Amino acid sequence: MSEAGERTRIEQLLEEANQLKRQALAAQHEAIALQKEALAEQRRLIADTRANLDLARGVNERAADLQQRARRMLAILVPVIVVLIAYVSWLLFFKVRA
Repeated sequence: MSEAGERTRIEQLLEEANQLKRQALAAQHEAIALQKEALAEQRRLIADTRANLDLARGVNERAADLQQRARRMLAILVPVIVVLIAYVSWLLFFKVRA
């Protein structure tokens, strides 16, 4: 091959290499854009999860408060019911016969 032919071949190879580099850079830019989108989606999901956790915490606190009030009411009502049952039993079995 002549020197001019070799130079042309080298120029072609360098041009192909540059084109491949440009394609690789374009692919990298696309990959980075996809990663940015994925990161934004993850951040949005994290924010949604935090909001759901805050909502669940509020529901759990209200449920715990309701349970505590129910226990207090039960502590008051059970003795009253026992006394009423005892009174009705006394009325039925002892008062009627007298």
